[in-house]
Amino acid sequence: MYNSDECPDVITKVYLVVEQIIQSRLETGKSIQFALELSNKLKTDYQELNNLFLARCDMSLEVIFLKQIVEKVKELLVYTEQPLSQIAKALGYEKSNDLSEQLLRYTGLTSAHFKRIRKIKLENIRRQQKKI
Repeated sequence: MYNSDECPDVITKVYLVVEQIIQSRLETGKSIQFALELSNKLKTDYQELNNLFLARCDMSLEVIFLKQIVEKVKELLVYTEQPLSQIAKALGYEKSNDLSEQLLRYTGLTSAHFKRIRKIKLENIRRQQKKI
């Protein structure tokens, strides 16, 4: 188990590795079971890490992983033209509806909302460019 001095470092490392796992999935389209991937990268027992996160963050690693996926999906929907189905496939989802449900569960918003934000941002950029 980790002592209290090591906990912040371990938590930071986990978040960094989670981001790397998500980015790797997006780039390669390959997904390995999250628990296996995380414990391999950190060379630590998954259950031990999960217990630490449950105690310190009041969330399981799986929930943290899903929340980070949702954050990345929001970013991709706003800043790229990728449809949710393409993002879902790249992240290893068999059905884009599963990712859509997670997005709704964790944000209370649909993918269409984030696409509207994209549209508004692009319109604002165009207006700014016309002023120049």
